[in-house]
Amino acid sequence: MPIIVNREERRAEVVAMAFELVADRGIEALTFREIAAAAGCSTSIVSHYFGNKNELLFTVYQVANQRATARIQSMRESGAALPACFETILPIGAEAQRNWRVWLAFWARAHLDPAYFEERRRAAELSLALYREMIARSAGLEDEAQIDLAARRLIAAIAGIGLEACFAPDDWPPHRIREVLSAELESLGLAE
Repeated sequence: MPIIVNREERRAEVVAMAFELVADRGIEALTFREIAAAAGCSTSIVSHYFGNKNELLFTVYQVANQRATARIQSMRESGAALPACFETILPIGAEAQRNWRVWLAFWARAHLDPAYFEERRRAAELSLALYREMIARSAGLEDEAQIDLAARRLIAAIAGIGLEACFAPDDWPPHRIREVLSAELESLGLAE
Protein backbone atom coordinates (compact mmCIF):
# COMPACT_ATOMS: atom_id res chain seq x y z
CA MET A 1 0.00 0.00 0.00
CA PRO A 2 1.50 3.40 -0.93
CA ILE A 3 2.31 5.90 1.78
CA ILE A 4 -0.11 8.80 1.81
CA VAL A 5 1.67 12.11 2.08
CA ASN A 6 -0.04 15.38 2.87
CA ARG A 7 1.38 17.66 0.18
CA GLU A 8 0.89 20.89 2.10
CA GLU A 9 2.47 19.49 5.27
CA ARG A 10 5.46 18.12 3.38
CA ARG A 11 5.92 21.37 1.48
CA ALA A 12 5.70 23.33 4.76
CA GLU A 13 8.35 21.03 6.28
CA VAL A 14 10.70 21.71 3.37
CA VAL A 15 10.13 25.46 3.68
CA ALA A 16 10.66 25.37 7.45
CA MET A 17 13.93 23.52 7.02
CA ALA A 18 15.07 25.95 4.33
CA PHE A 19 14.14 28.83 6.64
CA GLU A 20 16.34 27.41 9.39
CA LEU A 21 19.23 26.84 7.01
CA VAL A 22 19.00 30.40 5.65
CA ALA A 23 18.93 31.75 9.22
CA ASP A 24 22.01 29.67 10.09
CA ARG A 25 24.09 29.97 6.92
CA GLY A 26 22.58 32.52 4.58
CA ILE A 27 21.26 32.18 1.05
CA GLU A 28 24.32 31.39 -0.99
CA ALA A 29 25.34 28.31 0.97
CA LEU A 30 21.91 26.75 0.62
CA THR A 31 21.44 23.85 -1.82
CA PHE A 32 18.58 21.46 -2.53
CA ARG A 33 20.86 18.67 -1.30
CA GLU A 34 21.33 20.34 2.10
CA ILE A 35 17.62 21.03 2.43
CA ALA A 36 16.75 17.46 1.52
CA ALA A 37 19.26 16.04 4.00
CA ALA A 38 18.01 18.30 6.78
CA ALA A 39 14.37 17.48 5.98
CA GLY A 40 15.11 13.76 5.78
CA CYS A 41 14.03 13.38 2.17
CA SER A 42 15.50 13.20 -1.31
CA THR A 43 16.35 16.11 -3.58
CA SER A 44 13.65 14.89 -5.95
CA ILE A 45 11.05 15.56 -3.25
CA VAL A 46 12.37 19.10 -2.75
CA SER A 47 12.35 19.72 -6.50
CA HIS A 48 8.83 18.23 -6.69
CA TYR A 49 7.54 21.11 -4.55
CA PHE A 50 9.82 23.84 -5.91
CA GLY A 51 10.95 24.22 -9.51
CA ASN A 52 14.25 25.79 -8.52
CA LYS A 53 16.22 27.22 -5.64
CA ASN A 54 14.97 30.77 -6.22
CA GLU A 55 11.34 29.68 -5.97
CA LEU A 56 12.05 28.02 -2.62
CA LEU A 57 14.04 31.00 -1.37
CA PHE A 58 11.28 33.41 -2.31
CA THR A 59 8.84 31.28 -0.32
CA VAL A 60 11.21 31.40 2.68
CA TYR A 61 11.25 35.21 2.42
CA GLN A 62 7.45 35.30 2.35
CA VAL A 63 7.31 33.01 5.38
CA ALA A 64 9.61 35.36 7.32
CA ASN A 65 7.19 38.20 6.65
CA GLN A 66 4.16 36.07 7.52
CA ARG A 67 5.68 34.86 10.80
CA ALA A 68 6.48 38.38 12.01
CA THR A 69 3.00 39.63 11.11
CA ALA A 70 1.38 36.65 12.84
CA ARG A 71 3.42 37.23 16.02
CA ILE A 72 2.52 40.90 16.34
CA GLN A 73 -1.15 40.32 15.46
CA SER A 74 -1.41 37.51 17.97
CA MET A 75 0.04 39.69 20.70
CA ARG A 76 -2.30 42.57 19.88
CA GLU A 77 -5.37 40.30 19.72
CA SER A 78 -4.44 38.92 23.16
CA GLY A 79 -4.67 42.45 24.52
CA ALA A 80 -0.94 42.95 25.04
CA ALA A 81 0.37 46.48 25.43
CA LEU A 82 2.10 48.11 22.45
CA PRO A 83 5.65 47.61 23.78
CA ALA A 84 5.08 43.85 24.13
CA CYS A 85 3.56 43.68 20.64
CA PHE A 86 6.57 45.32 19.04
CA GLU A 87 9.07 43.46 21.21
CA THR A 88 7.81 40.21 19.70
CA ILE A 89 9.15 41.22 16.27
CA LEU A 90 12.40 42.80 17.47
CA PRO A 91 15.45 40.51 17.71
CA ILE A 92 15.10 39.81 21.42
CA GLY A 93 13.96 36.18 21.47
CA ALA A 94 15.41 33.32 19.45
CA GLU A 95 12.48 33.15 17.01
CA ALA A 96 12.62 36.86 16.17
CA GLN A 97 16.42 36.78 15.92
CA ARG A 98 16.18 34.01 13.30
CA ASN A 99 13.55 36.01 11.44
CA TRP A 100 15.86 39.03 11.31
CA ARG A 101 18.73 36.90 10.00
CA VAL A 102 16.47 35.64 7.23
CA TRP A 103 15.31 39.18 6.40
CA LEU A 104 18.90 40.41 6.26
CA ALA A 105 19.80 37.57 3.92
CA PHE A 106 17.08 38.67 1.50
CA TRP A 107 16.86 42.46 1.65
CA ALA A 108 19.76 42.95 -0.73
CA ARG A 109 17.80 40.98 -3.33
CA ALA A 110 14.95 43.48 -3.10
CA HIS A 111 17.13 46.00 -4.93
CA LEU A 112 17.97 43.55 -7.71
CA ASP A 113 14.93 41.37 -8.22
CA PRO A 114 11.47 42.85 -8.92
CA ALA A 115 9.69 39.95 -7.19
CA TYR A 116 11.61 40.53 -3.95
CA PHE A 117 11.09 44.28 -4.29
CA GLU A 118 7.35 43.76 -4.64
CA GLU A 119 7.24 41.35 -1.67
CA ARG A 120 9.20 43.84 0.47
CA ARG A 121 6.83 46.63 -0.56
CA ARG A 122 3.78 44.47 0.16
CA ALA A 123 5.12 43.50 3.60
CA ALA A 124 5.87 47.15 4.42
CA GLU A 125 2.35 48.19 3.39
CA LEU A 126 0.83 45.47 5.58
CA SER A 127 3.01 46.55 8.50
CA LEU A 128 2.04 50.20 8.05
CA ALA A 129 -1.65 49.30 7.95
CA LEU A 130 -1.31 47.22 11.10
CA TYR A 131 0.70 49.93 12.87
CA ARG A 132 -1.89 52.56 11.88
CA GLU A 133 -4.68 50.45 13.34
CA MET A 134 -2.73 49.78 16.53
CA ILE A 135 -1.80 53.46 16.96
CA ALA A 136 -5.33 54.71 16.33
CA ARG A 137 -6.75 52.24 18.82
CA SER A 138 -4.08 52.85 21.49
CA ALA A 139 -3.85 56.62 21.26
CA GLY A 140 -7.45 57.26 20.34
CA LEU A 141 -6.30 59.32 17.36
CA GLU A 142 -8.62 60.15 14.49
CA ASP A 143 -6.45 62.42 12.34
CA GLU A 144 -5.36 60.18 9.45
CA ALA A 145 -2.24 62.25 8.67
CA GLN A 146 -1.12 62.13 12.29
CA ILE A 147 -1.72 58.38 12.48
CA ASP A 148 0.16 57.79 9.23
CA LEU A 149 3.15 59.86 10.36
CA ALA A 150 3.29 58.02 13.70
CA ALA A 151 3.11 54.64 11.92
CA ARG A 152 5.93 55.61 9.55
CA ARG A 153 8.08 56.87 12.42
CA LEU A 154 7.43 53.64 14.28
CA ILE A 155 8.25 51.38 11.33
CA ALA A 156 11.51 53.30 10.86
CA ALA A 157 12.32 52.97 14.57
CA ILE A 158 11.57 49.23 14.59
CA ALA A 159 13.74 48.68 11.50
CA GLY A 160 16.57 50.77 12.93
CA ILE A 161 16.52 49.09 16.32
CA GLY A 162 16.32 45.66 14.71
CA LEU A 163 19.21 46.29 12.33
CA GLU A 164 21.44 47.75 15.02
CA ALA A 165 20.64 44.83 17.33
CA CYS A 166 21.58 42.38 14.56
CA PHE A 167 24.85 44.08 13.67
CA ALA A 168 25.94 44.99 17.20
CA PRO A 169 24.23 42.50 19.52
CA ASP A 170 26.63 43.15 22.40
CA ASP A 171 25.75 46.85 22.29
CA TRP A 172 22.02 46.09 21.92
CA PRO A 173 21.07 43.58 24.62
CA PRO A 174 17.33 43.06 25.27
CA HIS A 175 17.17 45.73 27.99
CA ARG A 176 18.57 48.37 25.60
CA ILE A 177 16.19 47.31 22.81
CA ARG A 178 13.28 47.68 25.23
CA GLU A 179 14.58 51.00 26.56
CA VAL A 180 14.93 52.54 23.08
CA LEU A 181 11.57 51.14 21.93
CA SER A 182 9.92 52.55 25.04
CA ALA A 183 11.48 55.98 24.43
CA GLU A 184 10.28 55.93 20.80
CA LEU A 185 6.75 54.95 21.80
CA GLU A 186 6.75 57.69 24.44
CA SER A 187 7.94 60.29 21.93
CA LEU A 188 5.00 59.30 19.74
CA GLY A 189 2.56 59.63 22.64
CA LEU A 190 2.03 55.87 22.66
CA ALA A 191 3.41 54.95 26.08
CA GLU A 192 1.06 52.58 27.87
